[in-house]
Amino acid sequence: MSEYLNSTEEQQFNEAKNWFKQNGTPILLAICLVSGATFGWNYWKKHQVEVAQSTSATYQQVMESYLQDPSKNAPLVEKFITEHKGSYVVFAQLEQAKQLAEKGDFNAVKTLLEQALTTTEDATLHNVIRFRLATVEYQLKNFDAALSALSNVKDKAWELRKQVLTGDILIAKGDKDAAKSAYEQAKANAKAEEQLLIDVRLNNL
Repeated sequence: MSEYLNSTEEQQFNEAKNWFKQNGTPILLAICLVSGATFGWNYWKKHQVEVAQSTSATYQQVMESYLQDPSKNAPLVEKFITEHKGSYVVFAQLEQAKQLAEKGDFNAVKTLLEQALTTTEDATLHNVIRFRLATVEYQLKNFDAALSALSNVKDKAWELRKQVLTGDILIAKGDKDAAKSAYEQAKANAKAEEQLLIDVRLNNL
């Protein structure tokens, strides 16, 4: 029995050696590739974190300077937008748009928001941008464009604000019946304090 075991073990060992001679190089290569991929992935993740931290710090510095004097420090924001990418660029564009809106320059705001839409693929940011774009189109009296922008705001969290703004736009278009319907839908989804504000709109129809 022991000779049988020894013979079998030796045979298995030789078969294993022969198999490894035939397949060892591909296996080693695969191991190296996997190890390299793991190292590369970990390095990439670390690099991404470092870039994000650096971008965040730069964004904070630029915004602090910009908000102290938007007119004077606007070039700092433009430089940041040119040299970076991702969500922080969108945040910078939205802050620029806010400052321009406070000055009443809604055409410039519209241009910035349209640029911001192409800067990110993030669905949450798209909803923010499109809602703000709808309010800008409303200010510019581009009522159909405002309604179109609102229709692309998909998240249910925006539904109440969408319905109220839709009512405001429809009032501006002279469609009181449709506006009333929008306000009533908004009121049905609103909290008590929000219902009071909607009632003001309904009472003014």
